[in-house]
Amino acid sequence: MPEQIPVREGTFRDGSLLANKCRACGQTFFPKADLCLSCSHDVLDEVVLGRQGVLYSWTIAHMPASRFMPPYAMGYVDLPEGVRVFAPLIMEENRPFRTGMDMGLVIEPLWIEGDREVVGYKFRSLGEGGAS
Repeated sequence: MPEQIPVREGTFRDGSLLANKCRACGQTFFPKADLCLSCSHDVLDEVVLGRQGVLYSWTIAHMPASRFMPPYAMGYVDLPEGVRVFAPLIMEENRPFRTGMDMGLVIEPLWIEGDREVVGYKFRSLGEGGAS
């Protein structure tokens, strides 16, 4: 089995995304920030984000990117903690994306670099839900 490395250290743990929350104003940041981007306070506490959210917007790319071959989907998912996460989306046959549909977090390999798998986060549809 190849060695697995995270796409970005400190972004996820035990199948959940990690963010931080400002002690002064309560703003939550993902990925983590070094200081509050709202009030500049420098004390932020780590928080674990929910694993389910709602699809805000998406696109399907038909041109290759450095590590993703077309077609591939990217989108924004709103999480209950008030954070909007930009992430790859898992495309499934007979399950088109719809604004407002329920999405679930998946932690899995994104690509291979030499003898290592780069692991990151994606979202997949949890069912119909949402508006057309």
